[in-house]
Amino acid sequence: MNAARPGDITREDLLARLQKVADAINTSSAPARQSGFRLSVIAGVTLVILAFFLGKRRGRLTRTFVELRRY
Repeated sequence: MNAARPGDITREDLLARLQKVADAINTSSAPARQSGFRLSVIAGVTLVILAFFLGKRRGRLTRTFVELRRY
């Protein structure tokens, strides 16, 4: 094996840098994941409420009115 020169990049240098980058990604993605979950929950609840009110309106417009008369 050749001796490492002062300017060479070693395997340990690469592993240390990759570990540093991985740690930075893991710490910065946690808040984004949490806000993404919150946004999904809010969007889901909004969709359910919207579907409820649109269905209620449609039912009111299309229901049959039955009139009973006694003779």
